[in-house]
Amino acid sequence: MVVLASAGGNTVPAIARLVQADEDTIRQLIHRFNEMGMACLEFPPL
Repeated sequence: MVVLASAGGNTVPAIARLVQADEDTIRQLIHRFNEMGMACLEFPPL
């Protein structure tokens, strides 16, 4: 949901409110996705 919201042009504060998470956590997730791509979405992380 975070990745899709970011790709849709939503701001970090808006995404944080949407998923009820800390803004820093959202930024970390977006940066990780930008670095690793879809591999960062695997569970458990490799």
